[in-house]
Amino acid sequence: MERMIRLDNKFVVKIKNKYYLTNVSNVGEWRKMGDSEKAKCKGKNVTDKVKRYLELYKSNSNINIKTKPSKKRLRTIKKNIVVKGGG
Repeated sequence: MERMIRLDNKFVVKIKNKYYLTNVSNVGEWRKMGDSEKAKCKGKNVTDKVKRYLELYKSNSNINIKTKPSKKRLRTIKKNIVVKGGG
């Protein structure tokens, strides 16, 4: 099984020595797809970007490379502090 590379949550397919971005973001769907199906859904060539990040992070496992800032807002929890008088 080859490693799964994602770029901003979209899977990247490797065909020969080039990497192509796909529109697949679901892991289960990606695992069920065969090599020919993955090759059919190839999109933009992202070889330079992927190779740069793989060299930077030096990871041999599955990797999700985030290049854009997250749109999710962080939740902050406000705590009410009650001060009781001594007595």
